[in-house]
Amino acid sequence: MALLNTPVPYPGEIWVVVRFLASQSGPVASKTLRTFLEPHNPDEKTTTVRYALSTLRSLGLAEESGDGEYWNLSGALADLQSDDYAAFQRALRAAVLGLHGHQPAETADDLRRALVWSLSRDPFSESFSWALVDTRHQKDAPDGELVFVNGSRWAPFVAWAGTLGLGASAPHIAQRHIPDCTCAVQQVLQEHLPAGTPADALEVLRLLREHLPVLPGGAISESSGYGLPDDRTVGTALSFALMRGEHEKWLVMSSDSDAKQPIKLQDPERLSMRLCSSITRQEATHV
Repeated sequence: MALLNTPVPYPGEIWVVVRFLASQSGPVASKTLRTFLEPHNPDEKTTTVRYALSTLRSLGLAEESGDGEYWNLSGALADLQSDDYAAFQRALRAAVLGLHGHQPAETADDLRRALVWSLSRDPFSESFSWALVDTRHQKDAPDGELVFVNGSRWAPFVAWAGTLGLGASAPHIAQRHIPDCTCAVQQVLQEHLPAGTPADALEVLRLLREHLPVLPGGAISESSGYGLPDDRTVGTALSFALMRGEHEKWLVMSSDSDAKQPIKLQDPERLSMRLCSSITRQEATHV
């Protein structure tokens, strides 16, 4: 069952189930979950809880026992604290993208393909609604196939992209989505880049592509046919995220005139690409 297809719940609904499971000690009975989270639905075969659990199982994040009578979190969610939404985001993202020992779940094929397309766009100047995607961009994928099978996939995609930290609502245009991956980029750098120590910008770029392979230059993006001129060119979506980090003061980017391999960022305020040779993560007050 594809993640962008009904009856898969939106990730916000899945988070409610995950948070309840994380708040309990040991496996939780399916009946208990339904009683507390969905008491209004008498048909246990069509509940949102049931589909959320099935989705988590397909992503390797939940396990059942007793023929589905009991459930507990597993994998990267096994030790989750019930209030740690950022950890939920990281675990879900790893499962969807096939990281940290996860095999890329077939249920996420459509989501990964849509993310790759979205992150190839320009958040500096583009925002998207379903009507715009349908009329102008449905054949923008390199293979010539539709980006989205139909319009019913758009709203779930927007929800999943936001939860994974790989998209956001346009701040000044209602009902529009932008490929803003700032949240995911910040989380990856917080986890893997020591604060206060300058790091080679090309190594940081490779780190981000390794952990966010749907970015241009990443393995999933390249296998889908999206290319960049060279490995030092930063895609527009990632350029946006890095410069937003600089603007919000949790990143410092500098350029050494003697640097041999600076990365090349897209900057709409410059006539040419912006060069960057080192990146320093600053401690942020919150994620």
